[in-house]
Amino acid sequence: MLIRKPVVEVFEAFVNPDITSKFWFTKSSGRLEAGKQVTWDWEMYGFSIEVNVKAVEKNSRILIEWPGQRGPTTVEWIFTPRPDGTTFVSVTNK
Repeated sequence: MLIRKPVVEVFEAFVNPDITSKFWFTKSSGRLEAGKQVTWDWEMYGFSIEVNVKAVEKNSRILIEWPGQRGPTTVEWIFTPRPDGTTFVSVTNK
């Protein structure tokens, strides 16, 4: 997905729950940092999920593991800055 903001702002929006809660989940137990476990809550659905943060490479990559239907799955976000000041974010569920 293309986001019309610089990579520094886009990356911060994904690791900082004060920002992420404005567009994705409603609440988080903490900032995404490698080695931490956080809980994401979607209060409007009465749903929460435990997220294990496997890797955080500033302004570049986030790798998490969370429960899937057939066991844990990993999700990877790659942040690619573009020459025009926008950021391309690719998301892969492995």
